[in-house]
Amino acid sequence: MDIFNANPLVVRQPKRFMVDVSDYEVYDAYGRPIAQVREQSADGGMQVLRALSRNTGGFERRVHVNDMYGHTRLVIQKHWSWMTASTSVNLPNGHPVGTIEQDLKFFGSKFTLMDPWKRVVGSIEGDFIGMDFRLKDHAEHEIARVDRRMPDLGELFTAADSYALHQRYPSLPQPLGTLVVASAIAIDLVLKEGK
Repeated sequence: MDIFNANPLVVRQPKRFMVDVSDYEVYDAYGRPIAQVREQSADGGMQVLRALSRNTGGFERRVHVNDMYGHTRLVIQKHWSWMTASTSVNLPNGHPVGTIEQDLKFFGSKFTLMDPWKRVVGSIEGDFIGMDFRLKDHAEHEIARVDRRMPDLGELFTAADSYALHQRYPSLPQPLGTLVVASAIAIDLVLKEGK
């Protein structure tokens, strides 16, 4: 089982206090770990800058999605942003899969999924409070959902969030299939990390 065929795919942040580094664990439906997501290039200088900033939501973040053997499967990079964020998804060899572009929307959360040539292949529409996200293909047909789970009591005072990606179909055309898998991580990178 790996991140591309687990359904649901559960993305969970470990409990952490006073740390601003993106870090996630990924599990299958039975709670077995199938991937680790770790931020790259968050050196000492970046940590100091983040510690001095009140809100680091607009900061750049690059994470590697590694399988349980330590092999990188995806590289997800949220670029520096002010109002809206652009997140690129690449294969380990640097080949671009596409981008997840945040749309400027004051109520709810909306993203556009694009291939490497900036053609629209799908979208993500979130509810008003950012707990439930519907993923659609370019024809507006719902293909998956991401729901943000309520934290347990021990996580209420940490920065931990959990997400579950439920796909409707066992396989989707590329690059849409890979962008859907990356969306469970990208949503948190854009909407929650550093805020």
